[in-house]
Amino acid sequence: MSKTNLQRFALILADLLSMSIAFLMAITTTRFYHLDLFSSPWSNFFHFGTSKVLGLTIIILFWYQEQYIKRRPFWEDLLQIYRTMSLLLLINLGLSFVLAKGSLKILIVSFWLSFAVVLPLMRIVVKLLLHRLQLWQREVYILGVGESASNAFQLLIQNKMMGYHLKAFVRISVQDKNTPSLTLANHSIISQQELIQQLKDNHECEIIVALTQSELNQQIGLINFLQHNSLAVLVLPEISGLALYGAQIEHFFGNDQLVLRLNNNLARNVNAWIKRAFDLICVILGLIILSPVFIVIGAIIKFTTGNKVFFKHQRIGRNGKLFYCIKFQTMYPNSAELLAHILATDEHAKEEWERDFKLKNDPRVTNIGKFLRKTSLDELPQLFNVLVGEMSLVGPRPIVSQEIERYADGFYYYQLVTPGITGLWQVSGRNDVDYTNRVRLDEWYVKNWSLWYDIVILAKTFGVVFKRSGAY
Repeated sequence: MSKTNLQRFALILADLLSMSIAFLMAITTTRFYHLDLFSSPWSNFFHFGTSKVLGLTIIILFWYQEQYIKRRPFWEDLLQIYRTMSLLLLINLGLSFVLAKGSLKILIVSFWLSFAVVLPLMRIVVKLLLHRLQLWQREVYILGVGESASNAFQLLIQNKMMGYHLKAFVRISVQDKNTPSLTLANHSIISQQELIQQLKDNHECEIIVALTQSELNQQIGLINFLQHNSLAVLVLPEISGLALYGAQIEHFFGNDQLVLRLNNNLARNVNAWIKRAFDLICVILGLIILSPVFIVIGAIIKFTTGNKVFFKHQRIGRNGKLFYCIKFQTMYPNSAELLAHILATDEHAKEEWERDFKLKNDPRVTNIGKFLRKTSLDELPQLFNVLVGEMSLVGPRPIVSQEIERYADGFYYYQLVTPGITGLWQVSGRNDVDYTNRVRLDEWYVKNWSLWYDIVILAKTFGVVFKRSGAY
């Protein structure tokens, strides 16, 4: 059995095992509410049969979607899984309304919710096991040795779960003037003739085309050949700064020209309403659950420092409108005077402040304040800003007037959305990311917004807070 077929077989087994576990979890959950659910063998057979058919249908759909052969980034893979599951859940519930007792809706919903949790976890376990056994790796060649090739390699490093193992960079011609970067220096660089020779012995590899537009046009013949002699060819075109999420590729019949249709996701009223509804649901639940935390933190601040519990600072919101951002108080009462003294006497601190508008070792911060900042708990009161619509759960971090100049053209995109408690900057390194990249990340978020990306950023935020990455 080839390695590719073994990988496919292992993933299918993982999905079938996940399905079985989900059935057991659903049965256990449902019996708490309906002990008589399984009293009738025919009812049991019918409903299990329906769910099994739908469960097997999802395996067929995953096969059709090439889930078992294509390598995708984790969050994109998960999005496709959940879209398919959501569709089948609706079909399953529809059948239950027509053909089944109402009590079994609990069984159906429990199964699909359990399946949605167990399946991704099981796949991760199987992939890690295959990786450990040296069976998950898939060889990949990167066509090109320039900056685009280096960027492509960095993408592979950042997405290790995809399992790509770089075999070699490919220099497209002996006249290639591109000087290999330091990224490429420690890896094999071969000619296209050597690549063609190696493909004769191994078709179970992928090719990443990372060339400039002019180089790409010159190598159409080679790329067409590679497409028919490898598992897949991935072309990374020289496109940056465009809103590519949700973009649609359209073709003209009988012509090689294509159209890339870009969407302005947040300009659609329905998307704005969805984002606001998502914020409200999460915030109301969050305030109810976290109310004891608010009380404890407020009491500690009051009794240890004598400060006011909350601190309000004027920030810039959507459409340039000013609002007061709320945080737990983390500084001494005379923080303004302390800052002025520090900036007047410490050149290093002054440079850091002018660069980042922050100080890594800020003497204005109280002991409890250091803990709150390190754990990001000082941001919790901003849930009230979200509740009244001044902020969102996810978005660019709110800035002060002095930062508008630093944002430059990026300020246009900043004003299009409400600022967020967390955002792409926070989950990409936070204070360890320089200001230029912070602006770039905020622009990318606004251009490529989707509810799924909000969910991903929130999920990543919990990991960042737990690790305390880049927080001070």
